[in-house]
Amino acid sequence: MANALRYLIEVVVSLTTFLFIARFLIQACRVDFYNPLSQGIVRLTDPILKPARLVIPGYRNLDIAAFLAAVLVQFFGFMLLSGQGLAGFVLLFGFATLEIVLLILKILRWSIIIMAIFSFIAPGNPHPALRLLEQLVEPILAPARRLLPPMGGLDLSPIIVIVVIAMLEMILPDLYGRFVGLFG
Repeated sequence: MANALRYLIEVVVSLTTFLFIARFLIQACRVDFYNPLSQGIVRLTDPILKPARLVIPGYRNLDIAAFLAAVLVQFFGFMLLSGQGLAGFVLLFGFATLEIVLLILKILRWSIIIMAIFSFIAPGNPHPALRLLEQLVEPILAPARRLLPPMGGLDLSPIIVIVVIAMLEMILPDLYGRFVGLFG
């Protein structure tokens, strides 16, 4: 019974966190609001984010309320699953923030991989999910494209961005561990 409850908590925390991160990324990357998937994510997250925005304003195109909501969901999930309560508050909050940043990087990495695969399989496919992914990764791939010389129709920018994301995924936990070690 305890395993089933733990699993249920993990699923609810993961799905809720994903929705808030998706909302954050949709606004940060200026994804088409009229995409049906964007509208669904907005409808699901608005009941919590509308009141939160009264207290936590956004900054430019960053939805700070959505990012903090994702961190708080992750934080309370860690508290429930670890059983520590508020004893390790700062440590758990920092770890929750790190997990959100790593999850954002993972979403971006997989979005780039999926877009690269579909650019070979079905180029120009108008499916709403593919349009959303394309709009999500384009602001990240564009600077890498400017760095590379033209390659005759071959776009290597996804490889460069994936390598940078992989490096960040390796470096950030190490930096956090060293930071915690300074104060622990």
